[in-house]
Amino acid sequence: MDSVGTLRAMQRWWMVVALALVVSACTNDSEPDPSTTTTAPAAPPTTAAPGEVDACISGDLPFESEGLVAAIGETDADATRVTQVRWEQGSVCERLIIDFASEAGAPATALGLTGVTVIPSEGVVRVDLPEEVTATAVADVLTDGLISRTYVVRTDGALGIDLHGMPGTAIAARAFATESPASLVIDVIATDDQPEPVGAGISNSTVLITPLPGPALFPFTIEAYAVPGAVSARVQLTSGGSQVIDLSVALDGATDAWQGFTTMIEDGPSGESLLFVGQVDASKSPVDGVEVLLDLP
Repeated sequence: MDSVGTLRAMQRWWMVVALALVVSACTNDSEPDPSTTTTAPAAPPTTAAPGEVDACISGDLPFESEGLVAAIGETDADATRVTQVRWEQGSVCERLIIDFASEAGAPATALGLTGVTVIPSEGVVRVDLPEEVTATAVADVLTDGLISRTYVVRTDGALGIDLHGMPGTAIAARAFATESPASLVIDVIATDDQPEPVGAGISNSTVLITPLPGPALFPFTIEAYAVPGAVSARVQLTSGGSQVIDLSVALDGATDAWQGFTTMIEDGPSGESLLFVGQVDASKSPVDGVEVLLDLP
């Protein structure tokens, strides 16, 4: 395992330890086949009747606009598979409900240790699922609201979920779990507590989390995920009209979830440079992906 992979593994190990404490105290460059991407339909939008309060803001559970939102779940749980992602729209908020099944295929009764975090610069709510959840029937959900896209992502063998907010809108979230059947409920509202997020770069084949456009220092880490079924991703850095970095990141070709990957750029050109992350054709020319303009020292 390289240094980036080791770091990610250590970070996930510490997340599991922290969650347990909380609970106890309470390279083929082929273009991917689009048919491998699964999009789950959103539930019909629901709004509160006059005089009623949206379910996604009712109660006294607080919303958080940065950092850890919730550390929830049970140490004795049977959820092993994501079965459905449902979206409900209120008048001032939105709710995402993630359902789970057990190993036997029946609705799960309890969800294992789970962390939910808001990344304000990206406008992303990130879910670290329990290590027991190893499969998914849903790869992504497209919705039309504060939550614009939701991706189920497998990184280093572990599954997680990223909720991307509407571009240009800062969001806050709260989360809780239900039992019998097991589900994870995430409520999202718009907030003025954070600056307008830059947002992740998104294309049909690639989501680029970092780096963000603008100033960057060496070394910098590329964090991204590729469409289900892709067997590699391409990273190219161009400066002054010349390509100075061109590397391929091998993927396992998984088809049930988006494929998370990281790679580090140790050194490179100075000044304004264009970073491309995505899919290329046989001549290594970009076909689909994300371009980010960086200002390098």
